[in-house]
Amino acid sequence: MDKTARLASNIIDSVAKAVANWTVDEHKVINPYLPARYGTRWREDWTGHTLGVLHMLAQSVAVRSAELFSHSMRWTHESFKARGVDEIDLLQNAETMREILSKELPPPVHQTTLPIVDAALDDIRAKRSGELAAEAGETSEKEAILTYLTAILESDGAAAEATIMSALDRGVSVPEIYESILAPAQTRLGQMWHRGEINVADEHFGSATTQAVMSRLRPHFKPAPAKNRLMVGTSTPGDLHEIGLRMVVDLFELDGWNVVYLGANTPIADLIEFLERRRPDLLALSVSTALMLRDAGELIECIRENAQISTTKVLIGGPPFRCVDGLWREIGADGCALSATQAIALGNQLVNP
Repeated sequence: MDKTARLASNIIDSVAKAVANWTVDEHKVINPYLPARYGTRWREDWTGHTLGVLHMLAQSVAVRSAELFSHSMRWTHESFKARGVDEIDLLQNAETMREILSKELPPPVHQTTLPIVDAALDDIRAKRSGELAAEAGETSEKEAILTYLTAILESDGAAAEATIMSALDRGVSVPEIYESILAPAQTRLGQMWHRGEINVADEHFGSATTQAVMSRLRPHFKPAPAKNRLMVGTSTPGDLHEIGLRMVVDLFELDGWNVVYLGANTPIADLIEFLERRRPDLLALSVSTALMLRDAGELIECIRENAQISTTKVLIGGPPFRCVDGLWREIGADGCALSATQAIALGNQLVNP
């Protein structure tokens, strides 16, 4: 990662709370109807929203990606509009935040930061269509996904499991079930939660059901001959999402690799010590949100600077890399996979080119 960009990112995070409060104060001056429109918690809600935007801006600055911040702003605005927040108010808030940043950040920092904010504002004003609707449409018509999702939304775990086992009985392989049913279903559930169509309990039930289904599929694994290669799978510190990573690890096991699954939220120091001890051929690193990108870059730097494990190949993946091409290079990974099956092909290529 670029050290100047990372420093600017840290500065934004350090002043985020103050900037968020100043932004909301100024926004109320511009639009005095905010309290009446959004109720008694209007200040807490708008301050929280602005703070979230600033933290995402810090991550985007760290990896020098205006596209990442623009995508995040479109995603955030779609979520809030679905919950009844006026689009004009969202735009006013972003414009006000931009003016506060231009006044309060040191010149070297706002010279790096403001072009990224301006690109996002231009994107919002132009009302460009986001990627989310296209992503949802790619898989929503597939019968198995719809049946599985219907069972999830009806809180019927048995029916959801039966849908998957029926596909297995029809000859659909475990990798195909992961890739063509479970992964798209999880993506769709996340989108529905984001848009306020389901609540946290519904989303948690869906995730728990998918994990249970994956456990049911394990006895049906048919691993390829052993390859005498070791991969370790984990996610960045603070990242609690693990279903996608679990799918990747399972498919590496099916491909004949020795695998060690560390799960979510592994502290950097503990991971480094583990890598020193096990010396894997490949580290599969999951990043489920752009808010974890800077930490992922710092983790990779720690690996590169450690003589014992500096040659370990790092394969990275997760939603942020689907919206910004080449982002993985900025944080120092050796490769990036956008699906579990792609991870297998790329992992083999990286370890034995």
